[in-house]
Amino acid sequence: MKRFLCVLFPALLFSLNATAKDPYRFKVEVDATEISRSLIHCRMEFPVSSTEIVLWYPKWIPGHHAPGGPVQNIGGLYFETPDGHRLDWHRDNERMYRFICGAPEGATEVVVELDYICDQPTANSVGVDSYGNSLVGIVNWNTCLLYPEGYQDNEIEVDLSLNYPKGWRFGTRLKPKQESNGHVEFQRRDLLTVIDNPLIMGEYFRTIDLSIEDFPPHYLHLVSESRSAIEIKDEVIEKYRNLVREAKAMFGSSPAEEYHFLLVLSNQLPNMGLEHLESSLNGVSERALVEEKERKGWVAYLLPHEYVHSWCGKYRRPAGMFTQDYQTAKDTELLWVYEGLTQYLGEVLTVRCGLLDQGEYLDRFARKVSELMSKKGRSWRSLADTAISSYLLRAHSPHWSRLRRNQDYYDEGLLLWMEVDAILRQETDGRKSIDDFCQAFFGRKEEGQRILPFEVDEVFENLNDLAEYDWRAFILGWVNEPHESMPLDFVNRLGYKLAYESEPTEYLKENQKDGKYIAAPDSLGVYFSEDGAITGVVPGSVADDSGLSDGMKVLAINDRKFSRERVDDALSDSIAKGEVQLLVLDGDKIKEFDLDYSQGPKYLHLKRDDSRRDILKQILESQVEGKEKDDK
Repeated sequence: MKRFLCVLFPALLFSLNATAKDPYRFKVEVDATEISRSLIHCRMEFPVSSTEIVLWYPKWIPGHHAPGGPVQNIGGLYFETPDGHRLDWHRDNERMYRFICGAPEGATEVVVELDYICDQPTANSVGVDSYGNSLVGIVNWNTCLLYPEGYQDNEIEVDLSLNYPKGWRFGTRLKPKQESNGHVEFQRRDLLTVIDNPLIMGEYFRTIDLSIEDFPPHYLHLVSESRSAIEIKDEVIEKYRNLVREAKAMFGSSPAEEYHFLLVLSNQLPNMGLEHLESSLNGVSERALVEEKERKGWVAYLLPHEYVHSWCGKYRRPAGMFTQDYQTAKDTELLWVYEGLTQYLGEVLTVRCGLLDQGEYLDRFARKVSELMSKKGRSWRSLADTAISSYLLRAHSPHWSRLRRNQDYYDEGLLLWMEVDAILRQETDGRKSIDDFCQAFFGRKEEGQRILPFEVDEVFENLNDLAEYDWRAFILGWVNEPHESMPLDFVNRLGYKLAYESEPTEYLKENQKDGKYIAAPDSLGVYFSEDGAITGVVPGSVADDSGLSDGMKVLAINDRKFSRERVDDALSDSIAKGEVQLLVLDGDKIKEFDLDYSQGPKYLHLKRDDSRRDILKQILESQVEGKEKDDK
């Protein structure tokens, strides 16, 4: 009883406080008519009841896992009385996102005007910045507003309006209350909802209905600098509608009342992807949906990944990342769930819906495993530490990344969850899978909760409900401990084995041509640009042992001028010669390197093990029944 009361009373107190506290309401008028000049102007009207008002510029934006609110891009900030009298303000000396202004005695309102300079993203603000050119615009509301101190985000109500270039159209999850050409007033929503719903707009704009039966409405909004970029084929549209169908089969239900894919197709604005509860903001190259080769690259995975976040990360969110303001730091240790599980489910959905076929995926998967195997940083740094220090790993030196590790909780987290899925299927003789976990874990509902935080123990409990296994020891052993080598048991569990062959996979061949690089990580342990610059060395490899490093430039290989063909020749000749000779420019010095290598060309492949069940094939198979049923 004592334990029950300890839990109940704080909850009741919180509920009473939340009920008793009146919402704080303010008005925000955003003027984006100069977005083509990289400028946004904002006017805010804040009620005041004392002689001081304290406002914050949003710092920690959900989904970005970083204190990356681009406060440095403010181009003007003015505090005034309603009749235009300027007021003095100052920034907090220690908290750079906090602004303090004195209000006149008896004042009931302070007006704030803010000018924002677009198109200046940093490593920690790409997905939460605002962008514009003469034909396309992206508005993230966090860039152009302040909010009052002392309130939770769901206790602040915003009357938001937008002026935008005439002739343009826009897409967002926010609902218009009143709209005319170049102006829209949105329905009043709390600050949580406003900041969680960005807007895209432009001259060439298209909305495609992806809705299916017995599921919330879904829409794909496209904007680009060219009309032809948004005229995508019906068969491509059907693959994205299949994505919605497969998500319904995987999760069973949706936390969104409706969902909006916001997709910017531009060669002028940066690539991006950021999740929101009922939408996602995505940026790809201009021809990404009309040219098959581009569509089957990184673009194929983008929308499925951000879509899965509606369930994993936005609705079910690690408790340490559930903060109800935008200045409190987030504990990102569980990003191996938030991002790792999303990475896995997103890639599974990519294949299930037909954006990639299984053969295409397996080649890409082998490349992913090869790259992760080269991460020697795992010998001193746990996977959990890459999550804890997540945003520090975005802006880093380009050199020796395999010693440092990058944000490995994405792809290594994917492998962890793939093995969890394989174990579930093995332990239950195929009766249970990660889909069952998704329906139980993400399908949990609590009245009135838009976000349902979780602790890691709930993950283990849900897995144990499906299959008795020492999930805690298995998962935390992988996540919390450094490892001398990459855990590879998942390969056998999936019904496959790793093997080196003398020819690269078709995917690696094409990827090298497109990326204009030469990869020899599994043989010499080195990556080259097409002109011979060394762009990466695998720690512990032949190249590393020989003293090669990033930044050096290979002039000749085996006494021949460096080229892609000469690298292939040198690897083949190594079987007989027992070495590969390099003439290298190191700064202003020319050096000779003799690499002790005799194994010929080597490239990692994922091969079927016919003695085992093909679990990976089962994982990737479409789960949709009645694929021909009519859409809404």
